[in-house]
Amino acid sequence: MDGELGKRVPASGFGDEMDQLALNLNAMLDRIQALMESLKRVSDDIAHDLRTPLSRLRHQLEAARSRTPRSGDAVIEQAITEVDAILETFSALLRISQIEAGARRAAFSVISLGQIASTVTEAYSPVAEDRSQRLKPVLADVPPIPGDRELLTQMVANLIENSMRHCPAGVDISVELAQEDGAPVLRVADNGPGIPTGEREKVFRRFYRLEASRTTPGSGLGLALVKAVADLHGASIELSDNRPGLCVTIRFPARAVTQVHVPHARQ
Repeated sequence: MDGELGKRVPASGFGDEMDQLALNLNAMLDRIQALMESLKRVSDDIAHDLRTPLSRLRHQLEAARSRTPRSGDAVIEQAITEVDAILETFSALLRISQIEAGARRAAFSVISLGQIASTVTEAYSPVAEDRSQRLKPVLADVPPIPGDRELLTQMVANLIENSMRHCPAGVDISVELAQEDGAPVLRVADNGPGIPTGEREKVFRRFYRLEASRTTPGSGLGLALVKAVADLHGASIELSDNRPGLCVTIRFPARAVTQVHVPHARQ
C-alpha cells in the first residue's frame, strides 16, 4: 500500500487454506505490479515515440503554409501520411489495452484456426510474391477453439507481416498449423536474419524495436499485440532459432469443443 509493489504475502508451505489465500493474493499482486510497470513504460514510450512524428508534422505544415498551393501539395500529402501513422499507433494501443483488460472475451465464439490461417496466408501470398518472398502454408486439421476471430486473424497477420518486413527478398516464410498433445500449435517461421537471443523477450514490449535509429516504417506494436492476443486466449508464445531465421510458436490450450460445426480449413 506504500508503493512497494514487490512485497508479497509469505506462505507457510503447509498447503492449507491460508496458504491458498496467500498464493491467490500474491498472484493478484503479481498482475497489479505487471500492469503498473507496463503503464509506466507505455507512458514513457509514447512521449518518446510520438514526439518525433508530431514535430515533423508541425514543420511540414509550416512549410506548406509558406509556399504556393501547387508546391505545397506534396508536403500536405506527407503530413497526412504522418497523421495516419499516429492514428494507427493510437488505435493499436487502445486495442492492446482492451485485450489486456479482458474486454474482448465477450466476443468469443467457436472458431477454426485452420480457416483463419488459410485465409490470412492466401491474402498475403501476392504481397510476398511482389517482395520476391515465398509464403508457404502447411495447415493440418486441428480442434476448434473458443476465441475472438478478429483478434486471432490480426495475430496471424501481424506474425506474417513481421517476417515479411524484416526479411530480405528470396526468403521462405512458412505458416504451420499442427496438433500436438491434443492442442493446436501455430508456427510462423522464416530463414531471414532472425532475432538475437538476448532481444527475444524484449520484442513483446510496446514500441520496442531492434532498430534503435527507428528509420524504417513501423511502430513497434505488432508483436506486443500478438502477445496480448495469445495471453487472452490462454496460449503460450515462444521465439526460437530457425537456423537460420526466426520461429514463432504459439501453443493453444487443449479444450474440448463439441456440438458446434466449424468448417474445415482449405489445404
